[in-house]
This record gives sequence, C-alpha cells and structure tokens, in this order.
Amino acid sequence: MYDLRDQLMVSDPDGHVEKLLALLHEGGRTVRQLADELSLPVQDVLGAVESFDAERLLEDGERLGRLDATEAERYFSNLAFFESFGTLARSREDLQRRLSESHVLVLGTGGLNSNTIPHLSGLGVGRMTLVDRDTVDVRNFARQYLYRWEDLGARKVERAAAWVRSFDPAIEVQAIDTGIESAEQLAELIDRTRPDVVASGIDQPKEIDLWVNAACVRHGVPFVRGGITVTKGIVWSVAPGVSACRGCVPADPTEPEGHADPDEPALNAEIAAARLFFGRPQPNRGIGPVAGLLGALGAFEVLRYLTGFEPPAYAGRPLTIDFAGACAMSQAEWSRNPECVNCGGS
Repeated sequence: MYDLRDQLMVSDPDGHVEKLLALLHEGGRTVRQLADELSLPVQDVLGAVESFDAERLLEDGERLGRLDATEAERYFSNLAFFESFGTLARSREDLQRRLSESHVLVLGTGGLNSNTIPHLSGLGVGRMTLVDRDTVDVRNFARQYLYRWEDLGARKVERAAAWVRSFDPAIEVQAIDTGIESAEQLAELIDRTRPDVVASGIDQPKEIDLWVNAACVRHGVPFVRGGITVTKGIVWSVAPGVSACRGCVPADPTEPEGHADPDEPALNAEIAAARLFFGRPQPNRGIGPVAGLLGALGAFEVLRYLTGFEPPAYAGRPLTIDFAGACAMSQAEWSRNPECVNCGGS
C-alpha cells in the first residue's frame, strides 16, 4: 500500500492473490501470461487485475519511463503524488504530461494569484498568460511574495512573468499589461488566448466575476476564483455544462438595482447591513497566510481541472474559510437556474 489510511483486506486461502501481486510487481506480463503462470482462467485473473486497478494500485508499464532524466528529477515529487492516482489507463507520467501541455490564463498577479502562480509553476504548467495593470507598491509586501523591494514602481505583470521565467525557463509565459474594462474585452481575451483554465483574482470592476463567468461558459473553459471579505475567505469554480455557474447565483444584495427586497424582515435586515457595509471604503485585509491559503486552494482546484486526477471540489460549491473561527471550512451548493442567461441550467 502507498497510503497508510488505505487497508485492502483480501481473502487468499490458496495463495494465488499473493503470487499475482508478486508477478504484477515484477511487471512485463499480459493478463494471459499471468493466467498461464498462475494456472488460472484468464477471466479470473482479468477480474482480479480490474479490481486492483479500481483501487488505483496498478499502472501500465508502457506508460512509464517516457520522461528524460532531467524531467524525472524535476517532477520527482509531483510523480510521487500522482502515483496514488495512477491507473492502467492513466499513469503518473500521463498526469504530469497533461500539466506540461496545459495553458492557464491568470487574471491578476496581486494578492491571491501572486500565491497561485508559484504553485502552478512548481506543478509544471507548461504555459501561462498573466494579466495585470498595477505597479508594485509597499503595501503589496504583506502578502505578495513574487516581488522584491527593488521592484517598487515596476509593472507588476512584467515582474511576475520574470519570476516565472527565472524559476523554470521551460514554462512559456506571456505578460499582458492591461486592466479589464468590459465584458467584450474579456471575451476577446479568452477567445484569443484559448486557455484550458482561467484563474481569476481580479476584484474590479465589480462586474468582473460575471464577465469572466459569461466568457468562460461560452467557451467551455473552467473558471477558478478566490477572494476575501473581512474575516471570511472563499474559493469557488465553474465547470461549464456541469455545475451551476456564477450567473445562476441570485443578484448581489448590495446592488439595489439588481435585487428586489424580500418580504422577510430578517433578510431585509441582512441586505440593509450588507449595503451599509459595502457602501464604505474597504481596505485590503488579505495578510500573507490568508492569501497563501486561498492561493493554494485555488491552485489545487486548477490542478483538478487540468489533470482530472479527481473531480473539481468547488464547482458550484463554494468553500468558505472562517479566519475568525480557527479557519473552519464549510461548503454550500449553488442552485442551478434553468433560466440563467449564461448556462440555461444545462
């Protein structure tokens, strides 16, 4: 076993299972050859092999050993992690190859994504397009560790791209120094760059999440988002055609023109409080550990989409982290709206 928490108990009165496991460990045999050596029917051996494969205990030897020595050393820890998720149809090297052939569009290189970008780089994502419009300033150093003191005043996206190139020259990275000002601009960007996943950490304009959502759903591109509100963090994603999308979520109660006040007094009080709160200036409260945790969780969700080693964890199911409550985590599911203008509940 490769994980202490996995204990597979198998009855083996005649010792055939132990012999089969020994032969599988040696490798280099077909099912028929295994059956011949064990003097067992082919279907019995095939059933046993399929059972072991379902437990992710087997990999096809022909799908291993295809990385050169430098790649094997570079991705040593990644491959060790993926070993637990390898199967006969999808080896650990296949999962790593998917990362190397992937393209992530990163919207914003500030607090959240300045922590996500290093994780994507370490995973070996082969191509990144970075978008930002800001410069490095003193306030960034509480949580944005891509940047150095000598970068003060420099264009943030250029320094972020330089960091990636310095970290791993094999990663192809493009820096786009611009803000996102309209839904049309964002749609054109996604259409032009054709990413496999979009990782967004942009907070302004206030409609940005809806713009990203609409463009991603239209192009069938998964969308991962994280953020913080005072003492609560959140990470969520949209799997187009699978999960509810951001457009399925009821209108923001802080926007009076988009939300009809409910009749319930309790909800009315909550909406009034939210409008009062968001009507005041909001300083960025994202300290390093907060941005680091949210950035890591977002990178993990991107990893799920790119490799498929397991299904997305936050697709239409936002994960909330309570930073005033021992970082307790909870999830709630968005209801799919059959009349959604983006996904139509499909």
